[in-house]
Amino acid sequence: MQNKIIDNKFREILIPTMLIAMALNISIIVDSSFVANYIGHNGQAALQVLEPLVLLVTIFEWLFGLGGQILSLNKKAEFDEEGSNHYFTVAILTTIVLSVIILAVCFMFKNPIISMLHPTPEVVPFVSSYATFVFISFPLATILAVLTQFIRVDGQPNLASALIIIANAINIVLDYVFLGYLHMGIEGASLATTIGYAVGLVCALKYHFDSKRTFKFLLSKLHIKSWIKSSFEIIKIGSPGASMGLFDVVLVFSMNIILSSVLGTIGLDIYNASVNALLVISIIIIGVSETLSSIVPIYYTQNDFNNLQYILRKSIMWTLACSVAFTIFLLVFPDGLLIFFNLHNLPNDATVETAIRLYSLSFIPYVIVSILIFYYEGIERSVPSGIVSFISGLAGPLLFTFMLYPLIGVNGIWLSFFFGMMLAILAAVLYSKIIQRKEKEYSGLFYIKRDVIPKTRNYAFENFDDKSRIEMYNHLKCLDVDDSDLKKLDEILKYIFESNGGNILLNIFIIDYEDCIIINIKDEGKREIIRDNAKFFDDEQIDCSEVLGFNNVKLTFFKD
Repeated sequence: MQNKIIDNKFREILIPTMLIAMALNISIIVDSSFVANYIGHNGQAALQVLEPLVLLVTIFEWLFGLGGQILSLNKKAEFDEEGSNHYFTVAILTTIVLSVIILAVCFMFKNPIISMLHPTPEVVPFVSSYATFVFISFPLATILAVLTQFIRVDGQPNLASALIIIANAINIVLDYVFLGYLHMGIEGASLATTIGYAVGLVCALKYHFDSKRTFKFLLSKLHIKSWIKSSFEIIKIGSPGASMGLFDVVLVFSMNIILSSVLGTIGLDIYNASVNALLVISIIIIGVSETLSSIVPIYYTQNDFNNLQYILRKSIMWTLACSVAFTIFLLVFPDGLLIFFNLHNLPNDATVETAIRLYSLSFIPYVIVSILIFYYEGIERSVPSGIVSFISGLAGPLLFTFMLYPLIGVNGIWLSFFFGMMLAILAAVLYSKIIQRKEKEYSGLFYIKRDVIPKTRNYAFENFDDKSRIEMYNHLKCLDVDDSDLKKLDEILKYIFESNGGNILLNIFIIDYEDCIIINIKDEGKREIIRDNAKFFDDEQIDCSEVLGFNNVKLTFFKD
């Protein structure tokens, strides 16, 4: 029961996060399927050629969405509301400015950009037609993606998922209308995407006018110097996750050139189908990883490693089980994927099936790689996160491609993704061992402070008379906490329960430092109780905040 609050919070954030990933990924997959079936293989290859530009949205989402979110949540954990809102303002404003600049550059240099992507001659007209509306949709999709990252952790995860679902549902419906009925060609697919994200962004205005939101714009207090400085702070924190997207851009670009040279247009078609297969399983993997990156900063900052280890174990076991099951499915029945993308009747069908099977092996280590990248980002260890991201997302696959292709041919290209992921995991293990020789307080791949765990206790109860409360008081008495401090804690707990009707799930984390005892109280009760009532919170020993949608109260009892 002591892990119930983090369990509930994880599920609360995970489901909308997965719905967001599902909406985004299914939209991309359905786009590819519609184009493959209505336009043909050249149209599908054109989507793969433009994939590096499409992936730029992911870079911005993780750079400013996750980076800004982590810094904002850390400030909330430190009970600094103004600092939290400052990083929120900077993240959104910088996203708007940079995405508009990229839009202008794309239109000014459209033909050179397309040439730089190296499309095969027969694919060039399709790429040019699809690109126009893709450029327009970029700032719309980027701003919406970054904003929903903040909405998701501001106690409104359902709104965040609804915005993305609306945008992508409109995209899918209009794909069918524009391609199936109006026969607009590949331009119709990109126009559908643009309209979908425009509607989603308009709907996002609901959050701006919502009185319950805790992230607020502080434009009046933002100066040029602080904006630039804070932007770089966000970029520093968000860069490991964003580098995952950046390396994807470079890798996809490189692999497009390699595969089109080796196999021609069909190489791009196979790669597009393989990447879309990865998108299916990444609904779960990235959903879990992003959820962890939202929760980890709070619990790691507060040294609550018991809850942290619990949710890590659960996340890894669940995602590994799903990844293994999906890999087995593709190993046994690759045609299930090929039929969807109209690739099952090609003359070299065996080559296509083998490619899907070999590429699917990378899905299993992809679980560990993704969790490590986002976890390290959440604990502000950008170096190991960057190392794992660089090796798994770029250096590893390219290295093994050049090693294996001369030995076993094109199959070596597909195997390179698996070996690249494994090399990244090995690098993370080695790096952690080297660092922990100097920073001896940390242990393991997840940098847990092993000496802190024996000094901590976790208690959970659902009513004021729960026996766990008595156990907690006995523990505090063993730590020589004064009766006056115990009385203060008792009054706060009674107030929380009475204000919420007597029954509410509440978690208390106690840590015994050398100079003080810290007590963190988290509850799922009414948010306005903590926000509006100053009955207990004018005491210098007490801090309170709203974080991730629950109330967070910290008591500090100083030792004599």
